[in-house]
Amino acid sequence: MSRLLLILTPFILYGGTVGKIAGRVLDGGTNEPLVAVDVYIEVLGAGGATDLDGYYFILNVPPGSYEVEASMIGYRAEIKKSVAVFADRTTYVDFRLDPTIIELETPVVVVAKKPVIEIDMTSKETRITREQFDITPVETPTEALALQGGVTTDAAGNLHVRGGRSGELAYYIEGIEVSNALLGSAPVLNKNLISEMSLLSGTFNAEYGNIMSGVVNIITPEGGREISTSLEYTSFMINSSPYRKKDWINDIDTSYYDAHRILDTLSGDLISAYEVPDLMDAKDLPLLGVPFLGELNGSIEGPIPGDRAARFFIAGNFANQESYLPFGYELTRSVNGKLTRKFGTNFKVIIDAQYIDEESQRYSHVYKYLYDNYLVSQEKSMRGIIGFNHVPVNNFFYNVRVGYIEDKFDTKVPSDSLDILGSIEEPVSDNYSEFYISGYPQFRQEVKTRQYIAKADFNWQLGKMHNLKFGGEQSFYVFELANRQQLFPRTPIIYQQYEQKPRDGAVFIQDKIEHKYLVVNAGLRFDYSYPNAEMWEDIEDPTSDVADVKPQYQVSPRLGLSHPITEDAMLHFAYGHFFQMPPYEIMYFNSNYVANPEDIPRYGLVGNPRILPQRTTAYEVGVKYAILDIYGIDVTLFLKDIKNLLSTTEVRAFPYNYIIYTNDDFGSVQGIDVTLQRELVSNIGFSINYTYQVARGNRSFAMQGFYDVYTGLPERIKEYYLDFDRRHTFASTFQFLLTERGGVGINFRIASGLPYTPYISEGVVVEENSARMAWSYSLDLLLHQGFKFGGALLELFVSAINITDAKNPRYVYSRSGEPWVTGEAAGGLMGSQDYIIDPSHVGSRRTIKAGLRTRL
Repeated sequence: MSRLLLILTPFILYGGTVGKIAGRVLDGGTNEPLVAVDVYIEVLGAGGATDLDGYYFILNVPPGSYEVEASMIGYRAEIKKSVAVFADRTTYVDFRLDPTIIELETPVVVVAKKPVIEIDMTSKETRITREQFDITPVETPTEALALQGGVTTDAAGNLHVRGGRSGELAYYIEGIEVSNALLGSAPVLNKNLISEMSLLSGTFNAEYGNIMSGVVNIITPEGGREISTSLEYTSFMINSSPYRKKDWINDIDTSYYDAHRILDTLSGDLISAYEVPDLMDAKDLPLLGVPFLGELNGSIEGPIPGDRAARFFIAGNFANQESYLPFGYELTRSVNGKLTRKFGTNFKVIIDAQYIDEESQRYSHVYKYLYDNYLVSQEKSMRGIIGFNHVPVNNFFYNVRVGYIEDKFDTKVPSDSLDILGSIEEPVSDNYSEFYISGYPQFRQEVKTRQYIAKADFNWQLGKMHNLKFGGEQSFYVFELANRQQLFPRTPIIYQQYEQKPRDGAVFIQDKIEHKYLVVNAGLRFDYSYPNAEMWEDIEDPTSDVADVKPQYQVSPRLGLSHPITEDAMLHFAYGHFFQMPPYEIMYFNSNYVANPEDIPRYGLVGNPRILPQRTTAYEVGVKYAILDIYGIDVTLFLKDIKNLLSTTEVRAFPYNYIIYTNDDFGSVQGIDVTLQRELVSNIGFSINYTYQVARGNRSFAMQGFYDVYTGLPERIKEYYLDFDRRHTFASTFQFLLTERGGVGINFRIASGLPYTPYISEGVVVEENSARMAWSYSLDLLLHQGFKFGGALLELFVSAINITDAKNPRYVYSRSGEPWVTGEAAGGLMGSQDYIIDPSHVGSRRTIKAGLRTRL
């Protein structure tokens, strides 16, 4: 049991930014506990002393690798090297000191052994460090998250955690939640932001709220003790995309579809300009007149000259990537930095900032030959956080953070210079209603959001058994939105323009109780949300009085247990209620109708500021094993009961006929996560994740109710397999070190197909999503080799994504279940081959890149 107790230590969330070291010091000869031993981390100037039973703890330790020294008069000192500390974790380090008659100046040096599994965990958590981006074939944090257990992707590539909808993943940077509260969109992330990133899936502590499926907690890099720099360049894809070639479909009859586009049936004129063009090379793409393609990352860090107590980290990113599809691109420029300053050994100030400017154009098949007229999106984001950390006594510390986040979104056609409330030419199709030949999308949006946030948490170690944490946060928002859009074809153009100032906040308390054979993690959270808006007293009666909307409140209990079975195994259980308010955008949608209900068109969509919080009740139970001190296995069963999901439904109150947002949707998820991991030992390491799950519900997304009303489909009142239900997901990562500075990283992913509703024949009714697409798979490879030149390290690398060039289906035709085959007989009504074979119906094709990085 002693071996297990070395690993079973309290798990407390320290603002999501620091960890803890704890352990026991014994006499090497008698095994008796030693009292008043100094345990010290020199680089931090922090430490603790053992109590009467030989136990010690050091709170408030930033993530990193440290040397920990234990010393006492009459005993030979001992240093444990490479002690890894991670955010939200406790690292247990024990010492055995040998008595000595004379004072020895040279301490015993021992390399700390990292536990194979951290079996004090009461729920599933995975961790990703910055170094993993350099030795595995992943480029972005989102790609790394997609490889973790319990995470699946839908047809659009959005992340889903344990069967939840997209948008149910919260992102925390330095303890501050940074997702956009108005639109519900995730932040733009790049690897420069990452020192450590952890994913909490399924259940999590009371510190985290207003989210139902998972939490991504990011710790940004901090300056080191010496000045150092890094520079990395990654090329654009070396191989050419098959879609950026004229007539790439080998068996296409170009004379057939060219001939059908010579005569415009509307005007009778020849459209001589409408020919199949050579799709442009990257250097010719609009808006990409920049010196080179690819991605450039650079950073500099270290102490500030003249003040070694102050350290800085500054990084920049420039990415200029064209899409593998016939058109589309992404241009990103960002800079982030962090400044820390220590005052003595118990007070630390942190300033963290980031600026991002991203411009992108997505692919639309119907605009394939009119891409200059398609939408371009620009996002500018600015984030600033100022905080301090204070340790007044060894068993108590607190963190205070204040932050400002500003996001600007501008989505429009580049040539659209009209007022946002003006009108623009509607798109016109060719003779066979396949591709647009003129006009523009009926969408333009300008959004500016500002968030002011204050957060504080307090950590109090009460003896050896209790670690109490409590705190709160408060956010104030200013939302400005103006847009025009058409929700579905042939529906009216909607115009919106408003400014809203909601606010929300939370308080929480949690306690970690550690007994010898049981660890209890219990907490309670209280959230409120105030939209600061007006609405009809009866949302289904536009003639009712208009009244202020009251705040929404919710209480979320959380409970986690872990129990050791043997020295190498333990059981864990977790339960919790998790609430999430929908994005504020749906509360204010078409808010102008509140004062002017006579303006509501048929099927007009009306926002609902009285929307209730969405609710998930989650359970999980699992077992963890350590095998041969190298391998760790985690098997977790999970269950989710989901209610009050955001939905849309029809209201008929003569003379009104409109759509409202409600909480009518529901769902359920059952599944199992299996993770097998080998630490990087003897030049080999790997992580294998398998997830089996069944995700069912009455609707897959909130607007599905609107779509059903618009298309005349009946209301969905029973559960079916959701659009993003992937039954089996297998993801593995392997690392092989072939030389001292070089090796191979391999990712292999395979997943069962997404569901779809098959078409049998006219009049035959089949169950929704009763058929499955083909399985998807991808084999990715990274080769890297470093070379030492004096004090500099130069590393070359080549990555290949989807080496086998698999055509993984994302969308299929209901008659065939295939992405590029309609299932109709020759001469059917679906259209030409150029129209039927939509490149975006399958996933990204083979992509090969090369690059180099240098560190000084």
